[in-house]
Amino acid sequence: MKNKYSELPVGEELRKYKKENKTLLISAVICTIAVVAISIVFFVCKLDKVVAMGFLALLPFSWWIGYYIPKKENEKEINKLEKHSKN
Repeated sequence: MKNKYSELPVGEELRKYKKENKTLLISAVICTIAVVAISIVFFVCKLDKVVAMGFLALLPFSWWIGYYIPKKENEKEINKLEKHSKN
């Protein structure tokens, strides 16, 4: 993965990656709330229950692709930068 913040000083890079991890978590929680709310509306209004179940079934994959993978990559960069700054 390309280092997005390579032109910044090490301390600033670390801060940006940590902030990005927090932003990923906040956006994942907001999207989860939206998907659950939409599914509840589908159930309550007696709309297509299969679509509502599909939304709920795909929610873990959404977290995996949208939160865990980018966070893992950011954590690798953070660890690399911390090791580099100690040397």
